[in-house]
Amino acid sequence: MKTICWVTSSYLLQVDLPILNKLNDTYNIKWIVYADENSDKGKFAKQYANRHNICIEFLKLHNHGYSPLSFFEYHKHLKHLGQLGCDLYYFNIIAFPYMIFAIKKYIPHERVIMAMHHGKIHNGMRLKHIYKHYLSYLCKQDFYFQYFSNTQADYFIGNKRRRFVIPLALNDFGISSKLPPKDYVQFLSFGHIIETKNIGLLIKAACRLNERCEIPFKVKIVGHCRTWNTAYQPLIKYPEIFDLCIRSIPDEDIPDLFSSSHYLILPYKSVTQSGPLRIAYGYNLPVITSDLDGFKESVVQSVTGLMFKNEDIDSLSCLMQRCVEMHPDVYNEIRKKQKDYVDKNLSVNAIVEKYVDMFNHVSENVL
Repeated sequence: MKTICWVTSSYLLQVDLPILNKLNDTYNIKWIVYADENSDKGKFAKQYANRHNICIEFLKLHNHGYSPLSFFEYHKHLKHLGQLGCDLYYFNIIAFPYMIFAIKKYIPHERVIMAMHHGKIHNGMRLKHIYKHYLSYLCKQDFYFQYFSNTQADYFIGNKRRRFVIPLALNDFGISSKLPPKDYVQFLSFGHIIETKNIGLLIKAACRLNERCEIPFKVKIVGHCRTWNTAYQPLIKYPEIFDLCIRSIPDEDIPDLFSSSHYLILPYKSVTQSGPLRIAYGYNLPVITSDLDGFKESVVQSVTGLMFKNEDIDSLSCLMQRCVEMHPDVYNEIRKKQKDYVDKNLSVNAIVEKYVDMFNHVSENVL
């Protein structure tokens, strides 16, 4: 049985949790988690590993990731990982800016697979001007690379024969007994509220819809926001159509939120991968998104969801009106088609098969 050293950062745990237990049936996984073992995420990862009989080890930076001192910490950590002598090394961690140099020094390049969450630099990214040069440098290394979407993979400038594309697996946050309301249509907006999420456009579209449609509906906006009172609250002309929960939401609340809504709305200005969209697919919740390329790859029009013209208030408002006036026909039709599509293309078993194919391909060229 081949051994894989699988490195996960705490902020990307939800990407790996759906698949690691399945992959551990095929490979001997040595799971390295960059987190404080006693933190909430560390405890959760440890419970998961114990439940699925996965060998786990925690590594922790004592300095900020951008601090030059972390350069030396990474070298100590990667020297240790190199000494494990694993067949393959899979890194689901943003190695920017210093970790990449330690990987290059201590791990045989042909055994390294880097998970790539970005190909295109978007406006919401921190240190985007520096990160752009980092990505260019990273892509030229003789590692293997795995992207999560073809849209992002198209920006890869390295050796295309070393590039793989595997979609994100769907997370399972648990089941819920909640059902959507019967007397009105509920639209859900979920996630950290920042400028690129374009929640202001959603608020304006909902207000416009309220002015021309008498059929009841509500927009539930859930997520942490530092500028809510100044940037978004003043846009709300009709408070009665909004249900606001402006705070961070624990994972255990996610099943009820998604199960009690009819549609998830993602009016983003820019997107790479969307976590809320994947959650919606897991709960068979139709989605409404802007027609960005990143969404066009993940959303099949009239099958898994519906799209409106990016940055167009009237386009979104008209689409929401269609969903309200043709309820429940549109809702039920998309739910059925979405479930069939997800079962065939995005189930955990389907995604795990793609990982196995990737690891087998890399192994054939290394071992």
